[in-house]
Amino acid sequence: GGLLAMGLTVTFFLIFIIFEASFLPGRIERAWPGGVSGRVQDMQIQIQESINTYVVVKTGVGLGTAGIAGVVLFAFGIDLWFTWALLTFILNYVPYIGSLIATIPPLILGFVTLSPVAWFVLLILLVSNQQLWGSIIETKWAGRALDISPVLLLLTTAYSYWVWGILGMVLVVPFTVIFKIILENIEPTRPIAILLAERAPSIDEAWRDAMKDGRISSHESRSLEDLQRILGLSDREMAKTAAKHAIERSLKRNRMTQEQYTYIKDAALLYDDDSYFLQLNNIDIESGRLKKSNRVVLQSMYDLLDEEE
Repeated sequence: GGLLAMGLTVTFFLIFIIFEASFLPGRIERAWPGGVSGRVQDMQIQIQESINTYVVVKTGVGLGTAGIAGVVLFAFGIDLWFTWALLTFILNYVPYIGSLIATIPPLILGFVTLSPVAWFVLLILLVSNQQLWGSIIETKWAGRALDISPVLLLLTTAYSYWVWGILGMVLVVPFTVIFKIILENIEPTRPIAILLAERAPSIDEAWRDAMKDGRISSHESRSLEDLQRILGLSDREMAKTAAKHAIERSLKRNRMTQEQYTYIKDAALLYDDDSYFLQLNNIDIESGRLKKSNRVVLQSMYDLLDEEE
């Protein structure tokens, strides 16, 4: 009963957080009328996307992990198998350690009731289940949605558990994400946000992420400019990096957007030999599809850019 109540409470709070974020644009417009809140709007979109990704991915991964764990525990005859499966689902929202903690109670029961061989098989199955969903599937689905230092998350979740229990461990992550995004969008506090990140900023990763949908939003453009300034990169280096990832994405999708085309042509102008620039004029942006000859030119230019790094 207590676990079920906890699960319902966690679900309610997470849904509340998502819906609350959707009301922010209207409040921002009323608070800063006249269109002066562009940066705040971008920040709100970034927060909403990060939280939505976190909640949706964690929920899907939690259901998968808990479902398989429940089947395994039932097959081995572990008492209260549904309770441990529900605990697995709830603790899955706690990064890094939540799912592993959830395996401890059923393993203790199994150690008492099962033979050594059966217990060892149970251990392998439960740990493999956690690793499959947590390390492989979740990473593929979520990417770098959080981008927060594991040490910071462990410290904040430990403190939240001490103050508010399991509910605090679950809810502290979305609020930590919001706090970091706010720090990223305020000039004086941006270095703090970098220190709180999981990895040091990389201009290649930033451009790769920005090019995924074929266009650069105003927030992404400002973030790239800020990162250029932080890393001390020249405009020439930025142009080449942008073109490289625009080509990479175009070749992968076999089509090119207008923005990608612009970045590639800007880089082609950096070379004294204008052959790349002239050949790029043959690409039909209207149809979007790349011809075989276009792919040859783009691959050649990509190899040149890659060699110069």
